[in-house]
Amino acid sequence: MTSTHPKNPRVLIIMLVSSILVLILTCVSIAISYFNTIQSVRLSIANQSMKAASTVADSLDVDAYQEFLRNPVKGTPAYKRIEQQLNQAREQLGLLYLYTIQISEDRQSGRAMIVARPPNAKQTFDIGMPIVLSSKHIQMIYEGSSTYYSDIIRDPNYGVYLSAGAPLRDREGRIIGIIGVDTDVAIVEDIGDDVVRSSIPVFAIQGLFVVVLIFLVLCMERWYQRAIKAAVDETEETYQDELRSVICSMRSIRHDFVNHMQVLYGLIECGYYPKARDYVQSLLKETKLLDLTVRFANPALMVLLHTKWEQAKSKQIVMQFEECSDPIDSIPSVDLIKILSNLIDNAIEAADLADGEKRVSISFCCDEEHVIFRVENTGPEITPEQRARIFENGYTTKTKTEKKCGSRGTGLTIVDAVVHKYKGKIEVWSERGITRFTVWLPVK
Repeated sequence: MTSTHPKNPRVLIIMLVSSILVLILTCVSIAISYFNTIQSVRLSIANQSMKAASTVADSLDVDAYQEFLRNPVKGTPAYKRIEQQLNQAREQLGLLYLYTIQISEDRQSGRAMIVARPPNAKQTFDIGMPIVLSSKHIQMIYEGSSTYYSDIIRDPNYGVYLSAGAPLRDREGRIIGIIGVDTDVAIVEDIGDDVVRSSIPVFAIQGLFVVVLIFLVLCMERWYQRAIKAAVDETEETYQDELRSVICSMRSIRHDFVNHMQVLYGLIECGYYPKARDYVQSLLKETKLLDLTVRFANPALMVLLHTKWEQAKSKQIVMQFEECSDPIDSIPSVDLIKILSNLIDNAIEAADLADGEKRVSISFCCDEEHVIFRVENTGPEITPEQRARIFENGYTTKTKTEKKCGSRGTGLTIVDAVVHKYKGKIEVWSERGITRFTVWLPVK
């Protein structure tokens, strides 16, 4: 009994590697989904913030703001006017902070002038308080860009927010400041958590897919092993049959050799030298016929033909060969044996039933496209009705008595299956007491 223990490590390795791959792919998938979602939400909020900044910059009372800049102190009518407009816009647009920015003369920094903040905000803002503003964003404003936005900022005092801005222009179109907008983006963190949670079912589905895949792989492996075992068993059975035939032939040859030597010795002892010479000549003629079977380049073919020659000889059937020097390497030996052994067996059985000449002729030839086998025999003809069914499994042209001898009508079915396997063709011709099977197999 074959042990199954060696397979266990392979299965465990497959499962382990598959699980690791699924884990890695799932983590990568979740990371990509998380990053893409965060980026999409950030861009959406940034666009809304820049649009809000532009809207406030277009609607702000620039005359009042310029008056404030000439006297930047709290409590003045101009200050209150601008502060009121900013608070109304902040509430309408749902912003965290909305403020005006004054740019330094070197255009490298900015200061917050008037700030609209949430009612619950604990921070106080003085006029002219320095703020974090990138010089790159300032240059964008002065170089003609209508808006800008920053990356997500995480500040322990002001929270998680995104800044955006738009230029504030006077009535002549000169830039007199920037409208700054801070938008709360803590929702982005919540969306990221939702992405991770929503990826859990994906992980479960991928895990189930791997389990199914492993099951299918194991089933295919088992099926493949069974198919290989069946092919090996069939091949082994074929070669064992031929090997047994060869052994029987060797025993027969040894027996015949002893008999021939005894006859020759007796003829020589009795002084019948002419008869001894004639006997040797007949043996040489038979040896030449036998020698044809060992002049084929394919070893399996040579053994098969030698075996069949011995069978034909035992039934007083003349077997003729057309020599072939091509080893026919393009076709596996097991398939060659399947085709020729069944065709030759049928030919020998048919020739044995012939009333006159008992003969089987076997020829091979090869060209650039095909390997061609011809097996011809004398004996009963195959009728057109029989020709239409001879390749059916279980069908036979033999009589009931012959069927009882062991034939079950499977030989030609095997031949037909091998021919179709190579996309070849087989032709049957049977007239005037001669039957010929011709097989064409494409050269791979």
